[in-house]
Amino acid sequence: MRRHRLLPLCALLGVLFAGLLPNLDAQEVLTVGNRDVIFLIDITMGTQSIVAVRDFIKRFVDVMPIGPDQVQVGVAQFSTTPRLVMDLNSYGTRDEINNALSGIRPRPGQTVNIGAALDFVRTNMLRPEKGSRLQRGVPQLILLMTSKKSSDSVEEPARALLRTGALTLAAGAKTADVDELRQIAFSENVVFALRDFRAMPRNPKAILDSLSTLAGVVVTEVPTEPVVEITTVQTQRVVRDIVFLVDGSNYIVSSFPYVRDFIINVVNQLDVRPDRVQIGLLQFAERPRIEFYLNSYSNRQDVVNKISQLRLTGGSVLKTGAAMNYALSNMFQSSTGSRRWQGVQQVLVLITGGPAQDELKSVADKLALAGVLTFTVSSGQADQALLQSVAFVPDLAYHDAQFSNLPAMAELVMPKLIAEVNDTDVTTASFPDEPVAGGERDVAFLIDGTDNVRADFPYIRDFIIKVIEPLDIGIDKVRVSVVQHSERPSPSFYLNTYQTKDEVIRAVNGLSVAGGRSLNTGAALRFMKDTIFSERLGSRTAQNVPQFLIVLSGSRSRDNVKEPAGSLKTEGVVPFGIGVKDADPKQIEAISHNPSFAFIVKEFSELSTIPGQLNTYVSLPKEQLEVVLQQAMAELVMPKLIAEVNDTDVTTASFPDEPVAGGERDVAFLIDGTDNVRADFPYIRDFIIKVIEPLDIGIDKVRVSVVQHSERPSPSFYLNTYQTKDEVIRAVNGLSVAGGRSLNTGAALRFMKDTIFSERLGSRTAQNVPQFLIVLSGSSSRDNVKEPAGSLKTEGVVPFGIGVKDADPKQIEAISHNPSFAFIVKEFSELSTIPGQLNTYVSLPKEQLEVVLQQEIRLWKLVDEREKMMEQVKKLKAQLEQKTQKNGTESNSSPDGDSNRQISDLKFKLVKAEQEVTALEQNVTRLEGQVVRYKSAAENAEKVEDELKAEILKMERELRSALDKVDELESNNSHLSKRLE
Repeated sequence: MRRHRLLPLCALLGVLFAGLLPNLDAQEVLTVGNRDVIFLIDITMGTQSIVAVRDFIKRFVDVMPIGPDQVQVGVAQFSTTPRLVMDLNSYGTRDEINNALSGIRPRPGQTVNIGAALDFVRTNMLRPEKGSRLQRGVPQLILLMTSKKSSDSVEEPARALLRTGALTLAAGAKTADVDELRQIAFSENVVFALRDFRAMPRNPKAILDSLSTLAGVVVTEVPTEPVVEITTVQTQRVVRDIVFLVDGSNYIVSSFPYVRDFIINVVNQLDVRPDRVQIGLLQFAERPRIEFYLNSYSNRQDVVNKISQLRLTGGSVLKTGAAMNYALSNMFQSSTGSRRWQGVQQVLVLITGGPAQDELKSVADKLALAGVLTFTVSSGQADQALLQSVAFVPDLAYHDAQFSNLPAMAELVMPKLIAEVNDTDVTTASFPDEPVAGGERDVAFLIDGTDNVRADFPYIRDFIIKVIEPLDIGIDKVRVSVVQHSERPSPSFYLNTYQTKDEVIRAVNGLSVAGGRSLNTGAALRFMKDTIFSERLGSRTAQNVPQFLIVLSGSRSRDNVKEPAGSLKTEGVVPFGIGVKDADPKQIEAISHNPSFAFIVKEFSELSTIPGQLNTYVSLPKEQLEVVLQQAMAELVMPKLIAEVNDTDVTTASFPDEPVAGGERDVAFLIDGTDNVRADFPYIRDFIIKVIEPLDIGIDKVRVSVVQHSERPSPSFYLNTYQTKDEVIRAVNGLSVAGGRSLNTGAALRFMKDTIFSERLGSRTAQNVPQFLIVLSGSSSRDNVKEPAGSLKTEGVVPFGIGVKDADPKQIEAISHNPSFAFIVKEFSELSTIPGQLNTYVSLPKEQLEVVLQQEIRLWKLVDEREKMMEQVKKLKAQLEQKTQKNGTESNSSPDGDSNRQISDLKFKLVKAEQEVTALEQNVTRLEGQVVRYKSAAENAEKVEDELKAEILKMERELRSALDKVDELESNNSHLSKRLE
């Protein structure tokens, strides 16, 4: 019946189009050259206009020779953020394309970001794997259709599209800006100003003629003089780290779109990149949740995309003060992208719609003392007067009774957000005209120069420029060198070739691929050490200037990289490894200073996510850099010691749907329950949940117990209390502080041994099930812990010690199975860094766990024995010298025979111990490689799983469509049968 009701409309459209499209009434297909046509549609233009646009595209498709070797059609839609409807190669027939056009649906909105949409088309759709035939010389045509003026800049995105060789046409109606359309279109002849898109089907000839007759010539992008972006000039002095703290509670659920639009409107007016404005975001209700850090995204579009995808946590409890404190501790840190140490202004924008249920003013003072400029934006049931006292100054507090007015409030906030720094008396913040790179540096790039990267080389150039842009380049400041490599290295310029940033950027823009078939990265690393990092070519290593090497590879090296990389590190060079596409992750890790300095991305277009993280290290002051490097190396000890210890072939690994905890386990927590941890107890609860989440909890699998302790232990639940993960997590979430003034951890350890790890309360130690104890303390114990901890270890329990704040590190080590099982952090908020390391042990299969524990004990014993022997040797030497001096005339005589023998024996033992330590280190290195292989296999499996899921979804859609057609056919059949009867 629906089909019959549409007949009059179809007839009407047929009349409207008669005579306007050549031979359209006969549906004659036009003869046109091959082309790729992308329709870029503003979906805020209203329902009737969207219907008209869809109808226009259908008419275009009906008269074009559609096919992978003829005309291909792609569609993207946008409002504040772009979204793909179909790629150029998604559909190959008219019917498929026309059916897919139903996915274009109107969406209400007051603002559009055309610049972001144009960038989206360039970076995501004009790619060979997405069907674009740009590199084969096929014309690329983009028709923009919008009803509004853009909220972001369109000039540079339009210019970037033109440089790729794409031809952009622009059609606008209603409030679209004709001058802006002229900026976007490649020629004024293809700017179409319409009164209303609903009239488009009545007069489509001009646009259709352009789409069917234009034959663009593909332009190869050549190096040009650096272009000064208008936005850069306007925002040159705006350097900020801005963190949005967003209320995610039930108070704003129905109004969240307005909150999201407010944030997007602010972000769209900022120059987001690592050397200008960085954006971070966390939401909160009862507990805070980080969405992304300051260094997570390096451009505006990525930030806006993430904000558009935000989903609220929900909840009726609003702990605003705790969330602000959490933001200060976790978001404004150098490791998460904060540039406080560079003097960059730190800004917190609190957005809330409900009443705070904890203390705010003291936390606001703490933020102010830390140099953080706090803005508040509120609505609904938020306490306006209270939030004025929370803001750095009352003028930075904004309130409106209606959430719907928040998006417009961005215009009020922006002037103060980017300009009112001097008026707020933030004495700790300074704003240099240019970002400071932390003093003298020598930074060298070793990039892939093979033929394999030729198509992606512009991304490599952009990557280098994004890394060096924030650096203070000069002959006495930061020096830069670039070397390409394939079978052999090919220097583009040395550390002492250029003396200004403009010269370096011009040289990088002028780079072209050196060429070659394969990579010999090992040989190139030797070249870097012997040549580039030599004094004659500009290296200042002799002057103790930090040396950085950034290695970028798009494929696997044919030669060994480990030895030359090790030589570079020995010389004090800090290498970063970046692998793309077919690069070997193991080689990239081997090149890097440590695994956290290694970056792996799937495509060259994703390189833009890395510069911010690199700059965090490169820009560190020398003293802080040394501390960071030492910490990074210290963090390597744990993974090395817990690496897989058998020679199992990784190809046999399976990947279950749920995390496997390595079989049966009994895991008990002994946590600090004193009044001292009351304010930080949510962090302790979160820590426990993060440890147990990956475990396969069940009465016959992993059992969990929690005990609090102060002067005396207080069990929360035993190993046999709960049988499912949900029950355990519910119990942990329900924990509250038991209370007490001080800790008697020794007595609590005895309680754990005699009570918790007993068979009657669920322990399976008699069945040889591994027993783990995780002890967490926030202060020093008043009683002795060494003896009861030793008794636990004798019983086969494996204890981990975690100390926070005022805990005694010596006690924590004494509690732990061995020193590497002890963890010390300064704040409870840092507990989140530990669960992953604990789970690596807890999840090991039993046999491997035993070997790891034995190797741990053996290694620490050897280290301890070596130190003792060194002390003995020193004592004996001192005694010998004293004896020689005392004997006077006998000073030339030979030492006592017994002393000689003792020294020889000790030296022999020392050498033997060193050999064993070396053997163990080699074993660790070998096992580390196995872990990397496991990782690689897991990533491949996840990729295959994602592809299968996507395929299943596609098949389910096709199945639903087929079932609908079957139902329709059956209905028609039934109808016809009745008529025949």
